[in-house]
Amino acid sequence: MEAVILHGGQGTRLRPLTHTGPKQLIRVAGKPVSQWVLEQIRDAGIRDVIIILGDNNPSRVVEYYGDGSRFGIKITYVYQGKARGLADAVYRVKDLVSDKFIVYLGDNIVPYDLSKFSKFNSSASILLAKVDNPNRFGVAVIRGNKVVKLIEKPKEFISDLALVGVYGFTKEIFEVIESLRPSWRGELEITDAIQGLIDRGKEVEFQIVDGWWKDTGTPKDILEANSFLLDRYAIRSINGEIKDSSIDGRVMIEADSVIENSIIRGPVYIGYGSKVKNSYIGPFTSIGHNCTVENSEIEYSVILDNVRLRGVSIMDSLIGNNSIVEKGGKWQKLIIGENSSVIL
Repeated sequence: MEAVILHGGQGTRLRPLTHTGPKQLIRVAGKPVSQWVLEQIRDAGIRDVIIILGDNNPSRVVEYYGDGSRFGIKITYVYQGKARGLADAVYRVKDLVSDKFIVYLGDNIVPYDLSKFSKFNSSASILLAKVDNPNRFGVAVIRGNKVVKLIEKPKEFISDLALVGVYGFTKEIFEVIESLRPSWRGELEITDAIQGLIDRGKEVEFQIVDGWWKDTGTPKDILEANSFLLDRYAIRSINGEIKDSSIDGRVMIEADSVIENSIIRGPVYIGYGSKVKNSYIGPFTSIGHNCTVENSEIEYSVILDNVRLRGVSIMDSLIGNNSIVEKGGKWQKLIIGENSSVIL
């Protein structure tokens, strides 16, 4: 069995962070979002992974994941280019998959047992979860424990059971996709493809995700995902140098980092080669690789790689790669894209 990770899309709701690269590479709790997906697939025993690339700087994805060997898997890349819908992306693996395969949206995090999910015995299987805002998702109507209808981002309420972005298919899906017409959005919708299976009398299984899951499509979603993953997976692991500092709770500090005259209160992740001096890092904060934090206070935030923070107090903030933020007031909330310089 193969797993297909969809790594396209423009990430418009995450701009300016996604102007220069794919949203799936935004790092939460120390790893890119799609790496959490990839490792979940690997841990379910699936070793053959196909990554579908979009047109937003796809070379970054290839550079980061390579052939997959350092993650214990084999990766094949397929270029979709301009986004034409999820069904179009799935169709591009027609000649690369076995009779059964899994598709997983690379910007979603769904802590669910994929080894259980992969054992479906019908033409398709979908993961669903109850949501408060079904107009943001594809939704499924269930009657008599059967999936009878799917609608992509309905304008009117028909169901609060949203597709969470994890699907199981057989090759029957490709014949249906060949017959699809673009939706009102101008895309080939995966919901229309699954509906096509139902219309042909095929069975579509479903399983319900009862716990937390996240579509990391907005800055708020990124912060919530970071918080959840730190709370669930953070351990106490101190590999950097600690000087005259207090390290409390589940704090992960990577090698070549230096913490000096500071307070770190977990759960917190601090990446390779970062330096924290005369600062306070509070719970549910991730700091990327090769960052510098001086005379600052940070809580509930995601700081990406190569960021410089000096004299700021921030919370609920998301700071893009290679940015500099200086001289802030008390507890400001910031969303800053890559390669920015801000003096507050």
